[in-house]
This record gives sequence, structure tokens and C-alpha cells, in this order.
Amino acid sequence: MDALELKKHIVEAIRVCETKLPDDVKNALKKVYENEERQLPKMILGILLENVEVAEREHRPICQDTGTLTFYVKRGNWGEEELLKIIHDAVKEASEVIPLRPNTIDFTSGINAGNNTGRFIPWVIWEPGGENLEITVIAKGGGSEAVSSLKVLPATAGHNEIFRTVLESVAKAGAKPCPPIVLGVGIAPSPDIAFDLAKRAIYLRPLGIRHENKYIAQMEENLLKAINMLEVGVHGFGGITALDVHIEYASIHPSSMAVGVIASCWALRRATLKVHGNSAIITSICFPNIFK
Repeated sequence: MDALELKKHIVEAIRVCETKLPDDVKNALKKVYENEERQLPKMILGILLENVEVAEREHRPICQDTGTLTFYVKRGNWGEEELLKIIHDAVKEASEVIPLRPNTIDFTSGINAGNNTGRFIPWVIWEPGGENLEITVIAKGGGSEAVSSLKVLPATAGHNEIFRTVLESVAKAGAKPCPPIVLGVGIAPSPDIAFDLAKRAIYLRPLGIRHENKYIAQMEENLLKAINMLEVGVHGFGGITALDVHIEYASIHPSSMAVGVIASCWALRRATLKVHGNSAIITSICFPNIFK
């Protein structure tokens, strides 16, 4: 597959990411809608689901905030510099043809590039492993990014202190991240690792799939129940607050433990492009093995 063909497939992956809600997310929303008994939250959930259907049918972005694009890339036999250029060119083209809202502003000049590229953006994370090219693109809006939180706790902090940190973050965020949210929690020795793990936990594991560590899996279940007892609810009008909670962790330092909390809005957007020779597959299903 040559560079022009690959660029075309990346543009299409961005289109799928922006216009088609992944089935695991859509099914979670449908289940919440079916179980909701209160009139206002149910009405809003119905509008969200109608929005999803219209976006998919008309190939239009699910949300007006088409987000900041991040790419998790297993580059196979491709060169890093070449792939980076192809991804940037694909983002520029996708911004025009889908179209995407221009979301990249230079901090120093205030100038918007107009094509969702800029200094270090799109953000590309190079993943190890694999002979074949695999690219997962995520689109995360500014509203949900704005409520991200971090707290560095003593290494001796236990289960309850982590819970308190997460619940305080969700309560403070309220309706700002457009719930029902999907929450990612990263536990790590430093803030940068904690935030990276929290975002991976949200986007690189399907909803409803528990962590392979039974202790963490139980934490996820307990946190999900506790968060939904806060009654922030759908867009702040009561009912369910979180569709799911995913936790990822790294071994911590003897002195400290960073807890990063990141939320996705209800429109959790991702798509994966897998390339083998001249064949390409694009899906909105995520592949948990991207952690490996």
C-alpha cells in the first residue's frame, strides 16, 4: 500500500470516528434509555440516540465539537517520519471533506490553523509491537477535557482515599462533561503516567469489559455504583451519570501515588484502522491488545 492509499484510509477512519458511535457505546446508551423511568432524562437520552442515528445516516459529525485528534499507532514496517506526514495530511483533508470544526489554536499567536493541525497536533503516540500497521484514532472534545483532575496521594493511601478522590472529581464536574460519561482512572507513580493510563482505559477497552485484575475489576464495579448514586444524571437532570468506569494502573513509587481522572462525554468516539499488505479494515470496535 502506498502513501496516497494509506492517507485515504486514515481519512476514512477519522470519518468513522467522528460520525459513527461505537456499538458498545450505542448499546450502553440504549440500555440506559430503556431502563430510565423519569420523563426528562429519558427524553434527553432519546434525543441523543436520534442524534447518533442521523449522524451515521448522513455521515455528519456526532457533535459540533469534533475534538482534538489523537492517534495510537503501531507502525509495522512504516517509517515514523513518513507516517507522521501522512497522518497530518489526512487530518487536513478530513477537516475539509467531513468536515471537522477547526480546533487547533496556537497559544502564542491566537491563530487557528483551520485544519486541526498545529504544534504537536494531531498528537501521535507510537505503540510497540506488530509487523502490521494499526492506527486507533480518538476524538475528544474540550468540554470533557476541562473537568480532568489529578491528585497525588501518599503511597499508603488505600482504596477509600482513591474512591474519595474520584467521587469528588465527578461531583465537581457535574453536568459540564455532558453525561452520561465514561470515566477513566489512572493510578501511577507520576501525573503524566496516570493521565496517559486514564485515557487509555477509556478509549482502548470496550465498555462492559472489566479489568483482568480481579481487585481492579471490583473497584470499577464499586466506583460505577457510587458515581451513579451521586444523581448528577443525564446532562445534569438526574438519572444515570456514568455508563462505565475503567481503571488502569502502573506500579507506584514507595512515596507517592498519582490518581488521574479523565471523563469522556456520552459521545465516546474512536475508530481503528488495521492494514495488512494492501488490505485495510476500519472498525469502531477497539482492540484491547493495543496495551500489549
